[in-house]
Amino acid sequence: MPNIIMNNLVFFVPMTLAGLLLCGEVPVASRAIRVSLRTIGAVGGALMALLVLEALPVLI
Repeated sequence: MPNIIMNNLVFFVPMTLAGLLLCGEVPVASRAIRVSLRTIGAVGGALMALLVLEALPVLI
């Protein structure tokens, strides 16, 4: 079970936005695919933030 502190949740917002922007800028013709890519990017960014937050105590 992840040990999430409320102050660390601020880290999720920039990582989610970074994932959203990274996957949302892929040039596609369909609006549905663009929305799907943005959603996948946002979820991926949040998962990456969780991974980094859980790995930091191990690395220190």
